[in-house]
Amino acid sequence: MWVLRTSTRKFIKAVKRVLKADLHLASFDSSCWSAQLSNAFNGQQGSAMFRQKMLRATQVPMQEFICDLRFRYLKVWREADLSCPRAVNKKAVTYHKWCGSSESGPRGSPFSIPSYLYKDLDKHVLRNFSRFRLRAHHLKVESCKWHGGSSICDKCECGEVQDEKHVLFFCKCAEVCELRMRYRDLFEGMYKTLHAFAPLSSEFIPFLACHHSITDFEINAFLNQGSYRLLKFVSH
Repeated sequence: MWVLRTSTRKFIKAVKRVLKADLHLASFDSSCWSAQLSNAFNGQQGSAMFRQKMLRATQVPMQEFICDLRFRYLKVWREADLSCPRAVNKKAVTYHKWCGSSESGPRGSPFSIPSYLYKDLDKHVLRNFSRFRLRAHHLKVESCKWHGGSSICDKCECGEVQDEKHVLFFCKCAEVCELRMRYRDLFEGMYKTLHAFAPLSSEFIPFLACHHSITDFEINAFLNQGSYRLLKFVSH
């Protein structure tokens, strides 16, 4: 036991010397671990304080550090909140504005699991809906990036970008209109508000005209309504 305690004390002393040497190297050698750790604090509001405490080998206030780190990670959503999906054409912005859950915290918060993942549905339905939300689909707005060509819809004559908003509400393609007719209960409330019913008629018109306007909030509410039929509609 005496030999073990002696060996442990010697090991601890050796580790301390190595750590002190590495901290000393941090000021002129960017390849040492302490310099790399110091650079990891970049972008945090309290980066100067955290860096100084590390270099002095004193305790970092963990609660303050965690809150600061979370604030830094949420920067992508704060920036997305100021952007328009059609203006910047970035997946993070599209997800945040149109698909991100608003159940807790800021819309698109990565800390809440989307409710549809808890539903008892066929795997292909969940997969297709997830691909739609994450822009991992074959709509022109995405496929033109790897195949080239235009992002304008080739299924109708609207002349609009073929993105999630277009195919959900505006595309006049016969196949999509037929799907909207089958799932008209998902659209009737929204389309009534936008006067998409024919005058003096109860006939349902399964698309919106280009002059109609739908906000990002309305699209988000539509895709987060928690309906089984919505998941099946998007999957089709």
